[in-house]
Amino acid sequence: MDAACGVGYGSHHLAKNTSAVIKAIDRSEEALDIARKNFAAENISFLEDDCHTLQNAAAFAPYDYIVSFETLEHLPQPALFIRNCFTNLKAGGKLIVSTPNQPVSSPGGQLNWEFHEKEYTVSELRDILAAEGFSNILIYGQHTTGIGKLRSEFRAALNTINSNPFIRLGRWVQSFVRGRKFPATLPEQTEDFEIISYQKDEDITAQGENGPFVLIAVCEKR
Repeated sequence: MDAACGVGYGSHHLAKNTSAVIKAIDRSEEALDIARKNFAAENISFLEDDCHTLQNAAAFAPYDYIVSFETLEHLPQPALFIRNCFTNLKAGGKLIVSTPNQPVSSPGGQLNWEFHEKEYTVSELRDILAAEGFSNILIYGQHTTGIGKLRSEFRAALNTINSNPFIRLGRWVQSFVRGRKFPATLPEQTEDFEIISYQKDEDITAQGENGPFVLIAVCEKR
């Protein structure tokens, strides 16, 4: 199961790189319509469902794996979601979740994104998983590489230039008259990021605002 799949890009990536049969769920029918049009594959079924209940997805349980990226921070009842993930996994099944690392994304605890209910420290992420029955919890951190940071700085500079009203007008004219499409400015690449395994939560906590910007947990139902 890909829980909170959005427009289905990640589900499609899983479908291309595994032989798994994937149930991709989201509560937004609009997002699912986009997913079905742009990221369909023979081994994906897109299904409307709410992460808090997983009621519709439960009809196809138990699952070998459940993945859910950047979901927890949006949920008013995150523990309920984790509990239902546990229920819908096979014995020995694994849950893979990611969420922003609070000291980096909202230092001081002040949320900077209005659609986030809560952001988590590494200890809070581990605690919520353990409280709902998961064990063998492994924590990883996603960092920006040196080339990724350099690309980000160039992107910011180019975006400043492109925000000039004369440049924006020129692009609009070319789009309207010639039908020209402008690509994203320095789109992110795989080499912009690296994922590091951490043996101790304290190693992440000690980095504070310089730590990984995303936490990834892999845990097991036993």
